[in-house]
Amino acid sequence: MIRRITFLLLTAVIVTVSVPAIAADETTATTTATETTVAEEGAAGGNTPEPAAPATTVAPPDTQADWTYRFLIPLGIVLAVFVVGIITIQYFLQVVRKRYRVNE
Repeated sequence: MIRRITFLLLTAVIVTVSVPAIAADETTATTTATETTVAEEGAAGGNTPEPAAPATTVAPPDTQADWTYRFLIPLGIVLAVFVVGIITIQYFLQVVRKRYRVNE
């Protein structure tokens, strides 16, 4: 019975952690960064025109980690440690107790 419960808990943890990762959209960067080049003085006959639009660089906003990384992964680690602890306790209570009996 304990093995069945342990198997179901382990399966639930694996499914819970892997489903959001599988369902996530795979985004690929299709745009490449452009580099701004500046002409040297006198390259255009000493007469450099002003740019049509000023080049401004926008810093990317600070992104917060997805909720799966913030909550599900620590939960999975805690559940895994809990399951290993319970299995260890059950082993010592069931196997070791029966192994070393004192015969009077």
